[in-house]
Amino acid sequence: MISYIDQFFRDPKGMLVFFLLAFPGRILALSLHEFAHAWTAHRCGDDTAKMMGRLTVNPLKHLDPLGTALMLLVGFGWAKPVPVNPRNYRNYRMDDLKVAVAGVTMNLILFCVGNILMLGLLIAAIRRSADPTTSQYLPLLFERYDYYNVAIWQVEESFGEIVGYLFQMLYYFTVTNLVLCVFNLLPIPPLDGYHVLNDLVLRRRPSRRPRHRRPARRSPRASRSPAASPAFAAF
Repeated sequence: MISYIDQFFRDPKGMLVFFLLAFPGRILALSLHEFAHAWTAHRCGDDTAKMMGRLTVNPLKHLDPLGTALMLLVGFGWAKPVPVNPRNYRNYRMDDLKVAVAGVTMNLILFCVGNILMLGLLIAAIRRSADPTTSQYLPLLFERYDYYNVAIWQVEESFGEIVGYLFQMLYYFTVTNLVLCVFNLLPIPPLDGYHVLNDLVLRRRPSRRPRHRRPARRSPRASRSPAASPAFAAF
C-alpha cells in the first residue's frame, strides 16, 4: 500500500491512467463475485439476497462506499457482503459450502476467460503484424522483458493505441479475478475460505444472533439474516 501511494505522488498522470484502466475491471470482478453468492443462495432455497435487490450484476448494488474509496486510494478494498439466511437452505452444510465457493469459482472462471481472450488477441496481433520477422524476434523479447509489456507493445503495433488500452483493461480485469480468488480462499473470518474450512473441518453451526446491522427494512426474515462473506481484494 505504501508503494502504491508513493507511486501516485511520483507519477500522478501515470497513476490516473492506471485508475481509469483498472477500476472498471475491479468493479466488475467484485460485482460478479457477489452476484455469484446471491445466485447460488437463491438456487439453494434462500431468497434473502433476491428480496434485497442483490441478485444482480449492477455494481451500485454491491459496492461498499468505504471499500471503494480505499480501493482507489490505497489499492485495497471490498464489496458489501451478500445477506443470506442459512436456515432457508435445503441442506445447510452442503448449501453453505456451495454459497461460500460460488464467488471464488466465478473469479476463477473469469480469470481463465480473460487469459484466453488476451492470448487470442495477442496471437491475432502477431499474425496481423506487417513485419514478417515478428515471429522470430518476439520470443527473444519475451526472454528479455516481461510478457505484459511486450504483449501490449505488439497489440498496439498491430491494432493501434485504443486496442492497446483495451488489452490493458482486460489484463487488469484478469489479474483482479486471480487476486480475488486467492485472497478470499484464505481460511480467515469473514472470508470465503473460512466458510469452506468450517463446512469441511470445523463444522460449527451459525450463530443465531445477527452478524451485522439490518441493511434494509424489507422483511423480518431479511433483517435477521447473517451475511455471506464480503469480497476483499488487494492490488
